[in-house]
Amino acid sequence: MKLNLSRREFHLAAAHMLLASSAGGALLGAATPALAQSRSVRLGTFGAIDAQNYIRAKNLSAKTFGPGVGSEFVTVRAGSEVISAMAGGSLDMCNIGSSPMMVGYANGLKASMVYVYKNIVDSECLVVQGNSGITTVAGLKGKKIGLPFNTSVHFAAVAALKFAGLGLGDVQLINMRADQIASAWQRREIDASYIWVPVLPRLTDDGGKIIFKTGDLNQKNLLIFDGLLVRDEFKQKSPDLVLAFLKDYEQIARGFKQDPKDAVETMTKFLNVDEAAVMRSLNTFYPVPASEQLTSRWMGKPGEKDTGVLKTLQTQAQFLLDSGQISAMPKDVGGLVDSSFVARMVG
Repeated sequence: MKLNLSRREFHLAAAHMLLASSAGGALLGAATPALAQSRSVRLGTFGAIDAQNYIRAKNLSAKTFGPGVGSEFVTVRAGSEVISAMAGGSLDMCNIGSSPMMVGYANGLKASMVYVYKNIVDSECLVVQGNSGITTVAGLKGKKIGLPFNTSVHFAAVAALKFAGLGLGDVQLINMRADQIASAWQRREIDASYIWVPVLPRLTDDGGKIIFKTGDLNQKNLLIFDGLLVRDEFKQKSPDLVLAFLKDYEQIARGFKQDPKDAVETMTKFLNVDEAAVMRSLNTFYPVPASEQLTSRWMGKPGEKDTGVLKTLQTQAQFLLDSGQISAMPKDVGGLVDSSFVARMVG
């Protein structure tokens, strides 16, 4: 889904979300909140194999947030829905890619990234047709590449082309929804695609060859990640709930990697998917421990300016400006990042 929200569209969407919330409507199938609770937290989930759905499936909300806190799980389908819901006050916390996160911030969203939710390594890759003879990114010159525009893979593709010495005029980038790519691939309408799991394995099963992984950009000091975005008002009013979720998230994420049996059993039943799909997601899931996030390679200590996350966000903002997704560069990209919670976890 495209993330192209103008400032006017952004505020209109926010107003719509606010009206829906005040009218008592549930956003995108969200559970009804426990009105009797004195405090509550609204967690976003993409309906995928994530910590939020694990907490939901295991009924762990009371353990995570305390028995006196109500919880609501809001299902979203795209990063643009996350930023609109947060702007309207209908969502408190959600994982989100750096691209839509920056679009929201540039449009005035009052929210902060408090944690690196996951490092994107091999869940998003550049794959070429098996009979193409292409073995490097440079070999894509003059070829058609299908991918969803204004997403993390779009950003990664442009970066990969640049590092390979190719400009946008050297290839033909074709804007396609993720659900359109497999059929275009089978019809051989595209020579390559930069896409994510679960579409990616469909292409490799059809003879596709991976020639570049998003994690390869790490060697160029460019990090591609999902962050946990938290609405500033919620963060200020309930910092204990943010910290409680982060502590449980780190424990759940560790379990996903070290002992996946429970996660596979839980998520297979909860999401009604097969075990292979769950394992595929777990095998391409790379959490970053809080102690590592506090280093300059990632978020760094509170107030630190020369960090990997900030450098990537600055590059991301320039990309979004050049592609017309934001109208102006944010004055201070650092205002989007708050590593104080990570510091408390480590301290």
